Amino acid sequence: MNRYLLPALCGALLMASPAFAACEASDNLPQEMYQAFVSGTQEALNEHGFKAGAVDGKMGSRTRTAIRSYQRAAKLPVDGCVSQGLLDHLNFSQPKIYAPGRR
Repeated sequence: MNRYLLPALCGALLMASPAFAACEASDNLPQEMYQAFVSGTQEALNEHGFKAGAVDGKMGSRTRTAIRSYQRAAKLPVDGCVSQGLLDHLNFSQPKIYAPGRR
């Protein structure tokens, strides 16, 4: 019994960590709205010097990494998820948050 408990516990802890957390708020959006949030976020991240890659509405590894970098710089919870709140923060926060070396 114990030899099965440890792997199950480790797996549960890994799945609960922020790096593996699902983006619940954006998972329930219609596809068109989700793509619009992703495109808007990619565009704003690129403008602020966080290299999200091409503005294509697709959540790839570069976009997720750029989101996490922005969230760390802005002292937001780091989950790598796109949301209306993140997009609002990118567009309306004062002072603006820029990537290192970008002003």
